[in-house]
Amino acid sequence: VEPTFDDALTFGADVVSNVWDSETKRGIIAFNGDVTMIGVDAFNNCDKFTGITLPESVTSIGKKAFYYCDGLTEFIIPDSVTTIGNSAFKYCSSLTSVTIGDSVTTIGDEAFQYCDSLTSVTIPDSVTTIGESAFSYCSNLTSVTIPDSVTTIGGGAFCGCSSLTSVTIPDSVTTIGDGAFGYCRSLQEFKGKFASKDGRCLIVDGTLISFAPAGLTEYTIPDSVTSIGEDAFSG
Repeated sequence: VEPTFDDALTFGADVVSNVWDSETKRGIIAFNGDVTMIGVDAFNNCDKFTGITLPESVTSIGKKAFYYCDGLTEFIIPDSVTTIGNSAFKYCSSLTSVTIGDSVTTIGDEAFQYCDSLTSVTIPDSVTTIGESAFSYCSNLTSVTIPDSVTTIGGGAFCGCSSLTSVTIPDSVTTIGDGAFGYCRSLQEFKGKFASKDGRCLIVDGTLISFAPAGLTEYTIPDSVTSIGEDAFSG
């Protein structure tokens, strides 16, 4: 079925033509001006797309902009983009590689949730906030680099990333949400100021918020803990 583009203004400019190339299975879209925003649901469920090149004029990617584009295999977010909206790439199950531009400051809630073909992701130094469940259930994610610019890691941010083995939390982080690394069944060690001495758990202001099971059958909770957060021992 050839894709249709019903709401041209969602893209930030008027669509002047769209052509479907049956040989390459690609749609070519032309606009009458610079596209500055990929709007809400702009490419939602366009499951035939395998790759999209965004122009440098784009500054924001809206909520569910590429939701369920499960044909996408790689994506480059240009340096002009500052915000990745909630659920922007959720359920992009074939996405193996994503490059996040150096101007992005916020990765929205559930932005890459269920991108279960992602194996690694590098978060640039510009990012300050990783939203709730941003990378949750990326089950093949084996490594992630969290830069010193990040101050907030939302609840469940990496929940269900069952292939992660080690995580380093930089000193810049002041807030980590409940269950940020819940169900990370391969996780063996936390590193950083919030980690317990043995690297098995994360403690923020007296609250145990995430735990690295690593096959343990017994564990003693440190005396510094006054409360245990939601999903701390999940999985």
